[in-house]
Amino acid sequence: MILPDVNVLLYAFRRDSPRHAEYHRWLEALVNAQAAYGIAPQVLASVIRISTHARIYAQPSTLDEAVEFGRILLTPDTCTVIDPGDRHWDIFVDLCAKSGATGNLIQDAWFAALAVESGCECVTTDRDYSRFPGLRWRTPF
Repeated sequence: MILPDVNVLLYAFRRDSPRHAEYHRWLEALVNAQAAYGIAPQVLASVIRISTHARIYAQPSTLDEAVEFGRILLTPDTCTVIDPGDRHWDIFVDLCAKSGATGNLIQDAWFAALAVESGCECVTTDRDYSRFPGLRWRTPF
C-alpha cells in the first residue's frame, strides 16, 4: 500500500508548487485507482500547517481549502487511515538510532516507522528516507 509523504501532498495541493500539475495527476490517479492507499493523519495535519502558513506562502491556503483537500483524500473507500500501532515507538527509536537521526530527521524517522510498521511503501521526494533500514520508499516519478 502506498503512503504519501507531506511533500508529495503539498506539491499536489498547492498550485504554486514546482511540478504541481504532474503531482496533482499522480495523486488523482492514486485516489481514483482500485488499489488501497494509506493516509496518515499527522501527515495531513502537516499539510494543513504548512499550506496555511503566511511565512511560507505569500498567499497561503485558507483553512477551509486545506481541510477540504484532506477530506477529499480520506473519503474514498480505498483510503486506509494509517495510525501508529503498538510497535511504532520501538521501530521509531530503532530507526533514529540506526540512521543517526537528529533535528528535522526525527520527523522523517517517525513517518518511516509508521510505514515500516504498517507494511506501506513511502512515496516522497525526500531522499533522506534512504537512511532508514527496512523502509520501502520511492519517488512518485
